Amino acid sequence: MQWSMVVNDCKRNRSITLALLLFMVFAEALAVLSALMGVQTYTSISALYKVAQPPHFVQMHKGPIDELQISKFFAEHEMVTYSQISTMLDVYGESITVIGSKAPYDLSGCRLDIGLVKQNPDKDLLLNSSHEKVVLQEGEIGIPTLLQKMYGVEIGDRIVLSSNGIQKEFVVKECILDAMMNSPMASSTRILLSDRDFDGLEGRVGEKEYLIEAYLTNPKDANAFKTAYEDASLAQNGQAVTYAILFILSALTDIVTVFVLLLVSLLLVVVSFICVKFTIMAALEEEVKEIGTMKAIGLTFVDIRGLYLAKYRTLAVAGIVAGYLVALCTIGAVTSHISSTFGATRFSFLTVLVSLAVSCLVFLLLDSYCKKTLRKIQKLTVVDALVSGKGFGKRKASSKDGLHRVRRLPVNALLAVREVLHAIPDWTIVFTVVVIAFLMIMIPVNLLNTFEAPEFITYMGSSLEDILIEVENGEQLETNAAKVNQVLATDGSIAAYNRYRTVRVKTSGVKGTLINLDIDTGKMAGKGLQYLDGRAPEGQHELAISYLNANALEKGVGETLVLSLAAGREEYLVSGIYQDVTSGGYTAKAIHDFADLEAKKYSFSVILKDSHEVESKASAWATLLGAGITVDPMERFIDQTLGGVAKQLRAMVIAVVMLGASLVVLITVLFLKLRLAKDGAEIAILKAIGFSHQDILWQYLLKMGLVSLGGVLTGMVLTAFLGERLVNGALAMADLGVRKVHLITDPLVAYGVCPLVLLALILLVTSIVLRTSKNKNIISLVRE
Repeated sequence: MQWSMVVNDCKRNRSITLALLLFMVFAEALAVLSALMGVQTYTSISALYKVAQPPHFVQMHKGPIDELQISKFFAEHEMVTYSQISTMLDVYGESITVIGSKAPYDLSGCRLDIGLVKQNPDKDLLLNSSHEKVVLQEGEIGIPTLLQKMYGVEIGDRIVLSSNGIQKEFVVKECILDAMMNSPMASSTRILLSDRDFDGLEGRVGEKEYLIEAYLTNPKDANAFKTAYEDASLAQNGQAVTYAILFILSALTDIVTVFVLLLVSLLLVVVSFICVKFTIMAALEEEVKEIGTMKAIGLTFVDIRGLYLAKYRTLAVAGIVAGYLVALCTIGAVTSHISSTFGATRFSFLTVLVSLAVSCLVFLLLDSYCKKTLRKIQKLTVVDALVSGKGFGKRKASSKDGLHRVRRLPVNALLAVREVLHAIPDWTIVFTVVVIAFLMIMIPVNLLNTFEAPEFITYMGSSLEDILIEVENGEQLETNAAKVNQVLATDGSIAAYNRYRTVRVKTSGVKGTLINLDIDTGKMAGKGLQYLDGRAPEGQHELAISYLNANALEKGVGETLVLSLAAGREEYLVSGIYQDVTSGGYTAKAIHDFADLEAKKYSFSVILKDSHEVESKASAWATLLGAGITVDPMERFIDQTLGGVAKQLRAMVIAVVMLGASLVVLITVLFLKLRLAKDGAEIAILKAIGFSHQDILWQYLLKMGLVSLGGVLTGMVLTAFLGERLVNGALAMADLGVRKVHLITDPLVAYGVCPLVLLALILLVTSIVLRTSKNKNIISLVRE
């Protein structure tokens, strides 16, 4: 009996049932997609790491190396289970030319350090998309997926290497997965050669760089081991990276995507709840006399609720199943970045378990909400339903707003405003959905604007200037730094430039052990950064530290940090805590020069008099300064560092905008269909006393416009106050070194395009729906 009632009710209200079902499908699909993507990101990286086995600690080094001394150090530490030293031949992008289906091009625009390597025997392996160890023959080459995505290199293309007067041609055999260097934020990437080709080129092309790798009994000891290695004064002319940092940098793009998906799915679940409540209440209001009759003949609340609950449970189950199937069909497109970066992996038991758990949770939430809404039946008495006709709504005997005395307002406007003011709960669904749609669209759009804005460099430990010049660590460090300083000092096109010198000092950790602290020094060090607390250093004995360093050292603004220098132990005041994702996020800034300490790195930030000359000036300086010095326009630096994140996010934002627009259209149709059915008697009366169909159309347009405008304005306010809190909450959980981001809003989009498009969509749909009721005469409306 219940099943036949469900089928008949669905047939009678097809459009409403379909709209409600669609929202349940969307909510379920996105909830499952966000769960699947989160688990798939973790399992894919784990699967890649299991086979590739990246090191728990790696020290990059340029210059002479004492392998026996390093091997002895590793042997003396019980926590080290395995170690190896790999050699890279560093070449520059202009030395590599790609010849394929497109016109030949080189990689001169690549700011990543490119290293030629051969395959390692057992650990830190370079794999193919099936997680198999890549073995190349002479004349073959493996291009990392990072470069393949950036430049569109395809298997079968020819690669010409020209360096130090030597030219050699290779054929691209594989696009390789590099567990250690698969992110632009790693600053380096590796190209795989056969053993024979590598041995033939070693010592003849490029500059040698060593990867000193250690595997530990417990990866969590990597930071402690890093300090011990640096204290031993071993080869360390380069960046040191730990396992945890490798994992986080690898997953950054997909962490952002999961956040957006999760946000949208949560908002859609809320919309589904609103739709369920609205349709239930509309059905109850329409059938109040039938409910009263059922109560009068002795049916209990549980019996009556069961009749209604059967329909919504059926819809919920259908929506959950359909949404789950949609998620399974689209997961390939959503996780394409994961597959191309970490290799194709099958769904694990954990993936299936989590997705099923999310589905069950969505169903239970919907079922629980339906039960809560249907409790209103219990409070309805037979007298209210059959005699007084009160129903479920609270009716006011009269209204005393005084609007009826306003003679300047047209009659249609007066009727529309009064109905909205006196029946606000009836219009809540439109208001709430417009607010949610605005949030759903603008938070991801603002997040994308922030990632693409030049100002984002201030979250990466650098101030915003026109050009960034970095002098690589090596034997020519001081010579190259002096060369850069001379060029900048004599160039008349420069408005100002700042020099930063990176040194390494020791400080006391939480447990009293000495740890190393990398400090960028210079007159403008720390200026122009995003500070969570405090300010940039101003005095000679002040120090600003990064957020991750503040956590590791358990220091706050106003506290002192003891540095161990050659002259003895000196106290430095922590002036501020800033955000940084470079060098693993563990940095510090000071204006004191620490002249007695050896420099580990130099960097220069340049502001030009004419910002239009940035590209040409950067290119000219790169040619003039030569090898060992990287010259990048700041915008290019940001694009190559975060371009992958922004590209993935941009595709997601486009999908979210389309979804938000569809959401508004569907809800408007659903609401108006129910509203017109409920207002049939009122419309009949208006037509009987002389109002035309055009008058009624204008009334509904004004009602929907007023409510939607209120929703848009509320959405603007909530986006401003809630958007940053949601993003910053996700960043804090990710622990990337950035905890607080000020979202950058495009005023034209946020206050112009988005509100106008939403309002135009709602009014257009309202006009279309109202025209469908034009042919109904007064008699048919009264009968309904």
